[in-house]
Amino acid sequence: MYKEDIDAQLKALGARGPAGRPRPQDLLTGANDMGELSRVYLSVHTPRYCTYEAAFAGTLAHPDFRAVRDGLVEQGRDVAEAGPDVIVINSCHLITTFPTVVDGTPRHRGVLTAQEAPELIHGVAYDFPGDRELGSALIERGRAAGLQCVLADDVHYPLDYGTVMPLVCYLDTTQRIPVVPISVCLSADLRESFAWGRIIAEAVGAGGRRAAFVASGSVSHKLVRGPERWPSPADQELDRRFARMLADGEYEKLWAWLPEYAEAAEPEMGGRHLATMLGAIIGAQRKFAATVHAYGPSSGSGNYVISLAAR
Repeated sequence: MYKEDIDAQLKALGARGPAGRPRPQDLLTGANDMGELSRVYLSVHTPRYCTYEAAFAGTLAHPDFRAVRDGLVEQGRDVAEAGPDVIVINSCHLITTFPTVVDGTPRHRGVLTAQEAPELIHGVAYDFPGDRELGSALIERGRAAGLQCVLADDVHYPLDYGTVMPLVCYLDTTQRIPVVPISVCLSADLRESFAWGRIIAEAVGAGGRRAAFVASGSVSHKLVRGPERWPSPADQELDRRFARMLADGEYEKLWAWLPEYAEAAEPEMGGRHLATMLGAIIGAQRKFAATVHAYGPSSGSGNYVISLAAR
């Protein structure tokens, strides 16, 4: 990423508005009807919540996991009621080093065993549609903004448990909604991640889709051994402040505070998924009604389940 260009890129995105102008190919296909980012979800992927045993049998290793598990069930109901045309998911475990990778594979099919938790997540089959057109549109807009990015269109491109498990366990158990995974990039800072959120809002608006965005990751993330361990009281308060500002619609203030929050609370992947989420929300130029389903622990991390519905 060329960081000296970030401010100009964000200004240009804002000047065009979330929908931008229809592309020539959109005009040809009739996709120039305005779409919208109708839902935004802050969701959870930790193996203590995202297993078939937890999701469908309600079997949990500790009573403190109940609230988040039940919150994820509620969040899945919200997805089903909203019926989005596509889900764009930004998982903290789909990690790239230099470019942001957008997975536009037309069909995501495979069997997942989680590298870091094979005893908990193993042999999970998944088979859900993708959306190559939207994936390509994201890459087109990313490149136009000067962002380093790559389109994956490969049936062998592996998906991570932070992408697969929330979907198959809670958010779309039928595996019928098209999904476009987008990576968390180590070389991208918060501003670049925010720019990708703006691009997501812009692309779904121009493409005529009712889309949901999922930020799959923890808030505070100072990991320790012991799955039932909570964040420190200070970090829990930081997490609560983040959630309050998000629920109250203070999006610009939250974005301005995010670097300070990230330094203090050390959210997962430096808060890149949270920056992308805020970019998508602000880029949509809408207010969202918030439902804060739950907050809970996992190995010292804080995990919020929050659903935002466009008003």
